[in-house]
Amino acid sequence: MSADPHVLQATAWYPPYHFGGTEVYLESLIAELDRKGVHSTVLIPRPPRAPQSYSHGSAFVETYTFNEPPLPAEMREGRPHLGFGEFKECLRANKGAIYHQHAWTRGCGHHHLRAACEMGFPTVITIHVPGNICLRGTMLKFGKAACDGIADQGVCGACWANQRGMPFIAANFISKLPIEWARGARRSRSRIGTALGARALGEEQEIRLREMIGNADRIICVSRWLYDALLANGAPAKKLLLSRQGVSRLDRESAHNSGERLKGSGPLRLLYLGRWDHIKGIEIAVRAVKALPEDIPVRLSIYALTASAWERDYEARVRSIAGKDPRIVFELPVSRSEITRVAALHHVLIVPSVCMETGPLVVLEAQAAGLYVLGSRLGGIAELVTGSDAGMLVEPGDAGAWARAIEELWTEYSTQGLPRPSKPPRTMEAAAAEMLEAYRELLPVCA
Repeated sequence: MSADPHVLQATAWYPPYHFGGTEVYLESLIAELDRKGVHSTVLIPRPPRAPQSYSHGSAFVETYTFNEPPLPAEMREGRPHLGFGEFKECLRANKGAIYHQHAWTRGCGHHHLRAACEMGFPTVITIHVPGNICLRGTMLKFGKAACDGIADQGVCGACWANQRGMPFIAANFISKLPIEWARGARRSRSRIGTALGARALGEEQEIRLREMIGNADRIICVSRWLYDALLANGAPAKKLLLSRQGVSRLDRESAHNSGERLKGSGPLRLLYLGRWDHIKGIEIAVRAVKALPEDIPVRLSIYALTASAWERDYEARVRSIAGKDPRIVFELPVSRSEITRVAALHHVLIVPSVCMETGPLVVLEAQAAGLYVLGSRLGGIAELVTGSDAGMLVEPGDAGAWARAIEELWTEYSTQGLPRPSKPPRTMEAAAAEMLEAYRELLPVCA
């Protein structure tokens, strides 16, 4: 076998049909691996109107049939989606490759990782979201404090039920139901049965997490808190690799501005870049700006993508909160190639997420562009901002605290000037080098 492997990069979505943090990361990783002589084939569930295969950048993309919504048998019996046989055919056609999974969804999840393992592929999984560990998807215990991530069927089931509107006392009660009762209730698939079966749902999550750890030869953690949570859940340290995200070559175009202090007499220009998702905390930033005295000149520009009906609902709610406040401006989303230009028009990136982010990549992009970062004191955001000479952390979900932080930044900006990052952020070249080393360690398994 050649020194460098062929890698099957399996994920839930890929450009040009979807753009998100995982897709940006994977697209950049594949490009850097290609420069190092490593060829990647991407496997995704087929998006609407997408062909069976296509080329994008330096990767060949193969798609397989995927049904939405799920069939009742999938929900009742835990079967894989329609078209799963096509996915396995793609694996057979690429025998001898390394299988690297980047998602944990119906279309690319535990069934897919298990199949690759059973077919003898060396397997790697990168964890990009809390959902691999957390039923709630935020890693916030009962929505209030950072969770240690230890899978416990009762606690996790209660936390999930509470997220869906069940009062804490009731959620705590059903989490203590005998597991046999909970399993029976879950099989009913009624709304009441689903609620009473919360503990069984927690059990399923526990089983899938253990199975993921068992089926993966290497587990890539893009943040320290993910690494620690997996260790706490029994993942062997030899399987884990902490490999943070990095900025692409494109995102480093304006890095030469770093190290200066930016002072001005105009408004303090705040930037939000991301998705219309309630876990991103956009409404917290909007409420914070509205709470500021009118004589504090700030401008919050929101560049956000909408990909679903519930995201459109959230956007409408945030627009309603903003009202006609002229300090809050809703802009059209921009392409990847425009991010550097947009960043140069602003002073501060705001990252008001109310969940345990694993990155986010936008923080690194902002640091590369020389922006100050104002972020929630949570998860990956805190890891990337702590120690920076151009960043501040704020209590998540507290609009008052955010308003005070913005006012403090305005004072600093208008008097001595805001600092810009003095150190360049981590690069995707570094991330790709770590990944290549991990792949090469698996080559004996391929032989």
